[in-house]
Amino acid sequence: MKKFSLLLCGLLLVACASCASKEQLYERLYNGVAMRARMDEHPLELATRDQVSYQRYKQEKSTALPQEPPLPADNVQ
Repeated sequence: MKKFSLLLCGLLLVACASCASKEQLYERLYNGVAMRARMDEHPLELATRDQVSYQRYKQEKSTALPQEPPLPADNVQ
């Protein structure tokens, strides 16, 4: 029964991921990981610290790293 529920959850995850765009999936993963990291912190510390949004993270990342050439698979029409 446990294997069946894990399989069902895996299939549901794949189905949901296939319906979303890559950017939506990456943003939700980023927010989920960030939320998980903040769960153990004191609420006053969270209120005083600046939270980095996914858009800001993506902008800082794109300006900090040199642009990579596109992969051949990305140019498929």
